[in-house]
Amino acid sequence: MIFLKREYDYALRICAYLAGNYQRGPISLAEISRKLFITRPFATKIVFQLKNREIVHTTQGMHGGVRLARLPEMITLLSILQGVGYRTSISECIKKPDFCPLTAPCKLHAFFIDQENFTVQALKSRTIAEFAFTDADFDPAKIK
Repeated sequence: MIFLKREYDYALRICAYLAGNYQRGPISLAEISRKLFITRPFATKIVFQLKNREIVHTTQGMHGGVRLARLPEMITLLSILQGVGYRTSISECIKKPDFCPLTAPCKLHAFFIDQENFTVQALKSRTIAEFAFTDADFDPAKIK
C-alpha cells in the first residue's frame, strides 16, 4: 500500500539506470533525460536532491555526468525514495496522535501501522542493483 509520486518513480528509474551502467562511469544528464523520458529540469531537480543525500555524485565538464555514490548493492530503494522526499507515514493518524477522535490504538490505526511497517521493510530489503538496467533493455522504437 504505497503511492509513488512521479518524482519517486523517476528517482528510482534514474538510479536503476545508473546501477546498470555503474562500470561505465558518469552519464550525462542529457542522456538520462532523453532515455528515461524525464524533462531536463525535472531530472536536474531529482539528481540535485539525490546528490544532497549522497546517493549520487556529479562531475562537471566534458566527461562529467551523474553516477551512483556507492555500489548499487549498497543503496536501498528506501534510501533513494527518502532522498527525494518520501516519508513513510501512510495515514495522518500515525503521524499525529491527536488526528483521530478514536481511542488509540484503534483497529484502523493498527492496520495502517502494519501496512507501513510492511512497506518500509520491503523497501529496506531491496537494493537498486536488483532493478538495474542498461541500454539493451530499452525498446529501440521508443528511444529518440
